[in-house]
Amino acid sequence: MSDVSYEERSLYAVYYEADLLEDYLDLHGAANNKRFHLIREDVSGIKWVAQALSCLSLLKYGPHPYPAVDPDWSQQQLNKHVEISISCLNEYLSNLFNQLSASWLGADLSIVTPKATEAAIHPPLPILPPDLLNDEDEEGLGGDNNIASRYLSRFIRLFNSWDADTTKRMVADSNTSAFMKRYCTEAIARSFQSRVHNLQSDYDSHLRNSRQELASPELRKVRGAVSECLHLLEAVTALTHLYERHHHQPHLSKALPWPALVALVVNHLILSAYKSLEVCMPLAQQLLNEISVSSSVEVSLLDDIEMHARPLSMIANMVKHHGLEVEIECSGQRANAASFMAMLVLIGSHPDTRTYIFHGDCAALSDIEQLFALGLGEIDLDAVIEAFPFLK
Repeated sequence: MSDVSYEERSLYAVYYEADLLEDYLDLHGAANNKRFHLIREDVSGIKWVAQALSCLSLLKYGPHPYPAVDPDWSQQQLNKHVEISISCLNEYLSNLFNQLSASWLGADLSIVTPKATEAAIHPPLPILPPDLLNDEDEEGLGGDNNIASRYLSRFIRLFNSWDADTTKRMVADSNTSAFMKRYCTEAIARSFQSRVHNLQSDYDSHLRNSRQELASPELRKVRGAVSECLHLLEAVTALTHLYERHHHQPHLSKALPWPALVALVVNHLILSAYKSLEVCMPLAQQLLNEISVSSSVEVSLLDDIEMHARPLSMIANMVKHHGLEVEIECSGQRANAASFMAMLVLIGSHPDTRTYIFHGDCAALSDIEQLFALGLGEIDLDAVIEAFPFLK
C-alpha cells in the first residue's frame, strides 16, 4: 500500500482540476486522438479516484456533528474499512499520477513545474468557535410528529429495498464484471446515493433544530447513520462510474487493478454503507413506534362509486407514500392497506359493503378520509391529483 496521503481539500482540488482538464480535452476531441487519448484516460481515472478519496477522507477526518448509533461499529469496524479503502485508493491515485506523467511525456509535451499555488487553491480556513455545532437557533424551531414519522418510514423503506445479494463479501476469482452489471451499475449506484442524499437534505431542512428533534434527540443518531452511508455511497458512485466507463481500456488497467477495485467497492464500501443503516434499524423502528399517533376513521363510498381496482390502487399508493402501518377493516375483517392484493381479496369477499374503517397513523388516515370525500378519483380525478400530486 502507498504511504502517500492527501487532505480532503487537496483531493477536491485535484477532482475539480481534473474535471476541468477532462472537459477541455473532450471539447478538442482528445478521446479520438492517438496523441492525447491516453492522457484523457489518465485524467479521468485521477478525477474519479480523487472524488472517491475526497468522500472517504471527509468521512474519516471531517467534523461529525451527529452521534453514532453504535460507536463501536463506527469507530472501529467502519473506520477500519475506510482506512483500507483510503490506503488502496491512495496507491491507485499515485499510480495514475505516475502514468499521467509518462503519457504526458509520451505525447512530447513539456513538464511545467507549478509555482506556489497552495494559498490560492487552499485559502486559510476561518477559526470557528468550538461550540458552533451545538448552537441552536430558537427562531428556526418547528416541525411535528408527522414529519418525523415520514422521515423514519422512508429510512426503513430504503433499508428494506437493499438487495440482499449485494451484502455478501466478494471472494477471490469472483465474476466482478457480472456482479457490477447486475447489482452495481452507475444507474443503480446513483439512485441509491440520491435517495440517501434526499434523506439527509430533508432532515436538515425539516428536522434539524426542530421541536421534534429536541423532544426526540435520538433522531440525531439516525441522521448520523444517513451521513455515514451517504459518504460511502458517494465513493461507490464515483468508482462505479470509473469502472463502467473505463474498465475495458487496457491503458488504465496498468494503474488500476479492476478486480481489486471492484472488491474494494463491494467488501469495504457497499457492505459498510449497508451496515451503517442496519445498525440503525432497531432505533429507527423504535422511534417510529414512539412518535406515530394511531387512530381510526370510518369512511363510506359516495353514491355511484364502487370499490374496484383504481380506488384500491390509490389507497395502497397513499399508504405507501406515508410509509406507516395502516389497516382496512371490512365487516369485522382486516387487511394491510398498503397491499393492493390483500385489499382486493378482502373487498371481494364482501362486495356489498360500502363503509370501511381504517386503523393506523393519523396523518395517513386524514388523507384517506379526504380521498374518499373526493370520490376516490372516480368523480374528478384532477381534483385528487391536485390534492395529492404523488398519486399521479
